[in-house]
Amino acid sequence: MTTTSAEALSSPITVLLGHAGVGKTNMAIGLARQLSGAGFEVTLADLDVVNPYFRSSDYPELLAEAGVRLIAPVLARTTLDTPSLSGELDAAIGQAAGSAERRLVIDVGGDDDGATTIGRWAALLDAAAARVLYVVSAYRSLTTDPAEAAALLPDIERHAHLRADAILNATNLGSETTMAHVRHGRAFARETARLLGLPVAATIVPQVALAGGATVTEALTDEGSDHEPLLVMPRFVRTPWDD
Repeated sequence: MTTTSAEALSSPITVLLGHAGVGKTNMAIGLARQLSGAGFEVTLADLDVVNPYFRSSDYPELLAEAGVRLIAPVLARTTLDTPSLSGELDAAIGQAAGSAERRLVIDVGGDDDGATTIGRWAALLDAAAARVLYVVSAYRSLTTDPAEAAALLPDIERHAHLRADAILNATNLGSETTMAHVRHGRAFARETARLLGLPVAATIVPQVALAGGATVTEALTDEGSDHEPLLVMPRFVRTPWDD
């Protein structure tokens, strides 16, 4: 079993696709912040123009304090729900492509409807060798079975005009997440990956699961524990009912 860093997980351009509510936004924010902390010039592009809730553009202060540039939908954080994007992403893709100093993280809207938005940049992203990660969670409604999660991806890829390169396991239950939940998520992700013929890029270990003195090594010594790296991630995205 190995732990990893955001730097090892990312490429110059990383695209996060997946079912709504699996944790893409928290992953995008955490990945961008960690990459910036590692010394990269980081841009996070929020392409979720379908769901007005839990978007990266709702957390500009968290990104700004870490030195991350945000590309947000036009009229984000206003009372107007008007899906619209600026032309900034074209330039950001060109700047990040093949760069040793820059990193671009793209947070795509959930499901096939949300993935449609990124299709406009699919050719540019293909040419830039962007890494496309399919984010899954064993506790997301409608994809609690690996076969369900696997069945969802082809429609997402078709709408995005992109193919996933690997699975990213973000299984969590918010502040209630324990290492038992993480272990279950790892088995879920490995089976989903097997069904799709894809590797598992990493498993996200929510920092809350390490509460009470638990360690990654102690809690994740299970069969297949060396199959993918582990990335510890704080929780950034909050719901209205959180403390």
